[in-house]
Amino acid sequence: MLTIPPIEQQDLKSHAQFYRQGGRDAYALVMDLEIIDNILPTPPPEANTKIVGSNRKFHMPHAEAIRDYLYKEQDWVLGTILLGIDPSYVKFWPYDESRQTSGSLGRLEIAVSGGLSSIEILDGQHRRMAIKLVLRKLEKELADLEGQHGNGKRLADNREAVLRNRLEELKRMSIPVSIYAEPDVTNRSRMFSDLAKTRNIDAITKARFDDRDPFNRAALEIVDNGLSDLLRGKVEMEKSTPPRGSENLLSLNQLARCLSILSYGYGSRVSRARVVESQGNFANIVDQGIAWADEFLTNARKEYDDLCSIELEPDYVANNRSHYIAYSVTALQLMASCVYESNKRGFPAESLASWLRQADFDLDSDECIFLDAGMYIPGESSLASRRKNMRDGIEYIVTAAMQADG
Repeated sequence: MLTIPPIEQQDLKSHAQFYRQGGRDAYALVMDLEIIDNILPTPPPEANTKIVGSNRKFHMPHAEAIRDYLYKEQDWVLGTILLGIDPSYVKFWPYDESRQTSGSLGRLEIAVSGGLSSIEILDGQHRRMAIKLVLRKLEKELADLEGQHGNGKRLADNREAVLRNRLEELKRMSIPVSIYAEPDVTNRSRMFSDLAKTRNIDAITKARFDDRDPFNRAALEIVDNGLSDLLRGKVEMEKSTPPRGSENLLSLNQLARCLSILSYGYGSRVSRARVVESQGNFANIVDQGIAWADEFLTNARKEYDDLCSIELEPDYVANNRSHYIAYSVTALQLMASCVYESNKRGFPAESLASWLRQADFDLDSDECIFLDAGMYIPGESSLASRRKNMRDGIEYIVTAAMQADG
């Protein structure tokens, strides 16, 4: 395995693999987190408010989220950090001295004097800062406990030893690093722009694979085990939103979002504390989702009830999607949001469903509730789904239902 030894006074030395990419020399190696913390630059304070160098504006909450992930998870994974460096500070000797081709293994040396100061992070500034933050967090917790120990206070559960082991373990763990030899700052900025064009993980993939998120896991539980009569065969598993010609009502990631809304409301952030809380309440999340789909939705609208109670013609949802706004994802998220808000106000979901059953969902009608709710502009073919529109719609529907109930 490629590792980086402790820094020597004159040079930074490491085993590395040379390769060529885009006309540039580049080097792949592995760095321990402690080494990364010692040698890689951190974003300057002004990076919080403006673009600095060859990187995007720094966002501390993002770095803190990664810190919390590293702190909590034993089986964490971080992607490669990409660096740019002035090639005049880099030397590489292939182990096979007769040739140096792309893929050659060898010894990399970076001059400490001048070389380290020329290093610039092209991709990974938030990961780099997170490494610093998690190590400082553990060091502070350990120092605090050692101080208590020095004052004669008893340490419960050997917490001091656990923290020390965790800190040392993290320092010795490694992540891959690629170094691009590029002297021109303009070219480095262009490289960052090119890197930003690569596709992030899409929502459906994250929903299917990120089972640490209890709402993703609950959505999979409902779909994989066919627990909902309404949703069975009606959840898109390959795309982040159902295609127009699809028989699916919503995608897996959108179902997970609805489950989250049922627990915490529209627009709420699922914090780390809420994730922990929800993991302990997992069975209830699943049951709540099934009840929302099979009881609330089918009672609230005939459009949903028909999907469970009548023999459907082929392509029923696809053929009626443009006619029934209830089959839109926005409407489904609105329904989940209204259930949460209704419960919050102590108004029975059954009464809300009864009001919705009688409400006019026809976009061509002057009595359409979405006109008064501020969620529909005449002539449009869909509901407005911006945050303000959704909040206005939730407030209108729940308030109107409560007033009608007396």
